[in-house]
Amino acid sequence: MTQQLYRRWCTAALVFLTLVALVCVFAISRTGLHIDTNLRSLSPSFNVDAAVNQALNKMSADAAQKFVLVLIHPDEDRLADASEQLREMIEDDTANLHYVDQSALVDAYAAQLKQHAFHILGAQAQVALAQQNPTDILRLGETNLYGNGGLLRLIPVAQDPLGFANEYAVGLLDRLALRSSDERQTVKRGDEELFIAAHLLQIGSDALEMNQQDAALLSINQLIARLNVQYPDVEILRSGILFFAADAAQSARADIDTISTGSMIGVLLLILWVFRGPRALVLPALSIGMGLAFAFSVCHFWFGSIHVLTLVFGSSLIGVVVDYALHFYYFQAHHPQSDNRLPLYRALFLSLLTSVIGFSALAWSGLAALRQVAIFAALGLIYAWLIVIALGHYLTKGIKVYDSGLQKIILRCLHMAGKIPARAIVPAGVLLLLAGFAAKGFDLPVSDSPRSFFAANEHLLAQEKQVSEWVASHEPASFVVVEGKSAQQIYDRIYALQAGAGELGQRLLGVQNFFPSPQEQQQFYQLNQLLYGEAGLAKTFLAQQQLTEIDSAALVAAYSSQKNQLLNPADFFNNAQAGLPPLWFAAEGDIHAFLLIPKGTNTQELAAKIESIEGVRFFSAMQDSEMSMQTLRRSSMELLVLALVLMSVLLLTRYHWKKMLQLIAIPVFAVCASFVLLALFNVPLTLFHVMALFLVVGLGMDYVIFIAEMTENSVETLSAVAISSTTNLLSFGLLGLSILPAVSAFGIALFIGSCFNLIGAVLLASRHWSKK
Repeated sequence: MTQQLYRRWCTAALVFLTLVALVCVFAISRTGLHIDTNLRSLSPSFNVDAAVNQALNKMSADAAQKFVLVLIHPDEDRLADASEQLREMIEDDTANLHYVDQSALVDAYAAQLKQHAFHILGAQAQVALAQQNPTDILRLGETNLYGNGGLLRLIPVAQDPLGFANEYAVGLLDRLALRSSDERQTVKRGDEELFIAAHLLQIGSDALEMNQQDAALLSINQLIARLNVQYPDVEILRSGILFFAADAAQSARADIDTISTGSMIGVLLLILWVFRGPRALVLPALSIGMGLAFAFSVCHFWFGSIHVLTLVFGSSLIGVVVDYALHFYYFQAHHPQSDNRLPLYRALFLSLLTSVIGFSALAWSGLAALRQVAIFAALGLIYAWLIVIALGHYLTKGIKVYDSGLQKIILRCLHMAGKIPARAIVPAGVLLLLAGFAAKGFDLPVSDSPRSFFAANEHLLAQEKQVSEWVASHEPASFVVVEGKSAQQIYDRIYALQAGAGELGQRLLGVQNFFPSPQEQQQFYQLNQLLYGEAGLAKTFLAQQQLTEIDSAALVAAYSSQKNQLLNPADFFNNAQAGLPPLWFAAEGDIHAFLLIPKGTNTQELAAKIESIEGVRFFSAMQDSEMSMQTLRRSSMELLVLALVLMSVLLLTRYHWKKMLQLIAIPVFAVCASFVLLALFNVPLTLFHVMALFLVVGLGMDYVIFIAEMTENSVETLSAVAISSTTNLLSFGLLGLSILPAVSAFGIALFIGSCFNLIGAVLLASRHWSKK
């Protein structure tokens, strides 16, 4: 293939991808820009079945929209006034904030029971009907109608005249301990006794989307500011995922500004120093800007949003993308009369291929956020590479390189490295690695805790802990899972759990607190025969109480028609309006029931007591996430070895096996040395360090391929590699300064690995230089 045909194919591909990007931009303009800040995507899928993952996702989505504002004051009257004022402000602000309406839960529950009123009985009704004493039954019905039992009616009198089903329904309020959103209560903080009023609120949109966060936080901050003016002595605490997501988004914004600005300034200064003119900025700026814009538009269209961490990682692409323009400049400057650019194109293509392979490995991590980063990086690199190939021929004419000072340094480095005997390099490298490893007792410290990946604001954490201690009713992200093939089997296992775990089991909140089992429903239906059978007591009761507007015959007919219509818990828990966590999940013949654990429960004791019960298991999101991270880290290290093998095979298609071993040894040493150096500095190895090493391998291959392909110009090639490496070190070094530990770990590993890659490149180039 001639170089002209090569450029034409690249130009055609560039035009096609540009049209794709324009379509994506048009679609985004219609749907709007969405920046996702959900750090849950940096956590792995749990080592459990799809039902648990779906339940966790549902709980996370519900929790993301809700938050709590807690007012605190030692004087109850003063607190009451401030709380009432806050309520008025919130009710006036209907645009972004509103109270969590717990009445929706009661309404949904009552609607479900109304459809199955003949299969439900309260505790007193069960005793009365079991004794079959008509006088006691009618007296209890009268008490329910006119006494305390009739004050609250969830089941209408027309459907339940004696109130026996209503007795069971009203018990929900006690079982869930529902209370007013701003109800005052007494708490202790240290030795101080205080009064608090917790306002449970929610926003009507996705709290993990950046624009929605900004609008919600603006309303919240304005409310608090206005309340502080009137009640400066009232303390206000806040709790909720919303505040952590917003804090993470703000940190990510700062990182994006730092990394992108620092990288751009560094690249600009380097280019201006070496090429001494603004014309040299055109190709790098075009490839960087258009490459990132293409990746952004396609990823946003593909995923429906762009993750904030994708922008953080993506901003580091600046240091990689500029490599293509730099190598093109160097080739053009030192070979201005050359009509054959195919060696350069071949080297650039192999460089692109290894970088894409390195970034694509992030998609194997099992983390949703890194999967998007991998696609973003691959798209940005490919588009930037096409721009350089298609336009570089026209934009590099007349560009001169002013690197005499750099070449002097390169020559000194080559001269010093050339003095090292070739046979001594490999043994010396192996000895250095073994010595470093031995210094740590042949042990690499590791960390798989999800907490090591997120830099939570300490002030927010303190507030969250305090509010949780006062307000929360159940343990977060820990629960008991009960599995079964039928509804009755689920209930039987819950009852076995309660018997085995004693008081701890009785306190668990689950489906058993809402509805009777299928077997109990059938028993209650049979007991209701005394009321709604052909000669039932309901007719007598209606006559005694002169409830002439209720048709007894209609009740009998309704009772008969509902004989086999048992209540299905899924109909209630799948109702989004109920505002409940998914305590019941049925799919493909399997049923999972989730039991919430009351706050303060000894979870270790509970887990030990239920361990031997069939179909019952304790689940902790934190423990399972740590196990998942450990599995991902180990599998990623295996995949890293596989990536090296694949790159070795790729090199074999071009070079002799001895040459291949010489080239692949450099990224292999960089990876091993990175492990050792992290251990020597007592930096625990995490999944993000390992994933960064995939890119270290890709960049190392980038360096050695250019040196291997441009053997006739070792000094010039190594000068280009040195400048390219400098831009990479700058970008990745800035990543290492990130506030987010996951991003920082990624950047540190890349920085260390890139340093060793550069050292290896110098040693490799010195072999070619010394042979001249």
